[in-house]
Amino acid sequence: SQLASWTMKHGETAWVTEHTPYPLKPGTTMICSRECFRCGMHGHGSRDCPALEGDSSRL
Repeated sequence: SQLASWTMKHGETAWVTEHTPYPLKPGTTMICSRECFRCGMHGHGSRDCPALEGDSSRL
């Protein structure tokens, strides 16, 4: 998948920048809108993301 390829190339702790573009998932919020970096939704940060590992809602 695109996400697995991105993680392998940049690492799990890499920041998303103009030099490390991140594949987007339809249905998530706009980038740079303080969205969760794990599931793409508002209301929490990636450390508090309720989406479990392997959950299809995770990016």
